[in-house]
Amino acid sequence: MRFDEQSPRFTPQLVTYLSISPAPRLSARQWGVLLLLQAAGYFGQFDRTIFGMAVPQIQSDFGLSDSEISYAASFVGFAAVLASGISCLSDRFGRARVLTWTLVPYTLATACTAVSTGICSFAIFQFLAAAFITAEGIISHVIVLEEMPAECRGWAIGALNTGSACGAGLALLLFGVSNGAWRLMYSLSILPLLGVGYVRRHLPETRRWSSLKDVSTARALQLEDPGGIQLPTTTMGSPVVKQQHAAILIATFLGSLFPSSANFNVSKHIQVVHGFGASGFAKLSLIGGLLSLSAFALAGYLGDRYGRKKLGVVGILVKTAVDVAFYSVAAGADSVAWIILLFCLRMALGMALDTNFQALSGEVFPTERRTTAQGFLVLTAGLGGPLGLLLSTRLVPYVGSVAAASRLLAYGQLICACIVCVWLPETKGRELEEINA
Repeated sequence: MRFDEQSPRFTPQLVTYLSISPAPRLSARQWGVLLLLQAAGYFGQFDRTIFGMAVPQIQSDFGLSDSEISYAASFVGFAAVLASGISCLSDRFGRARVLTWTLVPYTLATACTAVSTGICSFAIFQFLAAAFITAEGIISHVIVLEEMPAECRGWAIGALNTGSACGAGLALLLFGVSNGAWRLMYSLSILPLLGVGYVRRHLPETRRWSSLKDVSTARALQLEDPGGIQLPTTTMGSPVVKQQHAAILIATFLGSLFPSSANFNVSKHIQVVHGFGASGFAKLSLIGGLLSLSAFALAGYLGDRYGRKKLGVVGILVKTAVDVAFYSVAAGADSVAWIILLFCLRMALGMALDTNFQALSGEVFPTERRTTAQGFLVLTAGLGGPLGLLLSTRLVPYVGSVAAASRLLAYGQLICACIVCVWLPETKGRELEEINA
């Protein structure tokens, strides 16, 4: 694989053919970086998809109640705490180096999940796997933001997410073929170990982090020799910038808390309430995923062209309406078409919103603290998700069902739309240094 920065910018024919939105022209280095990160994300998403699909099977194998499986999922969700700490290391040691450190632990922890003897060992292995997979995802998105041109950062984030989603597609396919054999699927996660060495040798460090490191070194030398070249001082940011940072933290927390029950219970709602079963759910998810796969790159392109802020507000409003409708459809033969349509819409909207806010949340923080900030955002979301599940569990006795609790909490996403509309900046087409000036 070539990483020639001086090569003419081009668009591979395969990318042009597959992309539903206009694909950008990038250098060989940029295409190479994107491909390696897609490969890492592919296997990580394969691993993390299994738990969400196999909730009924895992619950049955371990003899768990609805509340017990929710508590286990909440515990795994707190892996964001460890992931945040791991990802912070890349601000000090480099993006590429720390990313390669995450690959071996997450593959081993996921493979060990296959031999879990009970829910405790299962939750511990999944906690470790989720921590390193999440850290890998954080760093991958930061690398894309720092390497890609300003006019197509959103598209590149969407392309990265598309590669990861293909891993989820493979998991869905195997889940259907194996009729929910989750232990077999977890055992296959050992295979990515074969490619760790290749990634370690070929993934370059980002130019922005390298430049920042050079400035830090020069600043250290300046302290030793005060008579040398004077470097510009760093600032902590204006009150407006600090307000934007606080707003995105709050929006991230609430955006994870309110839809967490709706997201977590999709598998069981489809398989049990609507009677699709494991095989039917896998087929539906695979078909819906294929139909929605273009949402990643399309959302990135639309954000690059029309603005991430505008797209985000509209997306949240539509997603809220779809979540409420999804959990309002009664079970029965007459509702099959509606539930399939709403399921596919939920999937596409989730993909689009993820792409939009992954770009926006990374752009508003400076390079020297970008990965630390992203890790803190993931920690914030990781706390919001489990708390949302716990809140849903507590609401069920009062509202009558999991579906009703999920529906009620989904309305809270409207608060996130207000925060994005009022306090977050527009970042489309602007260099990272300009956004953080």
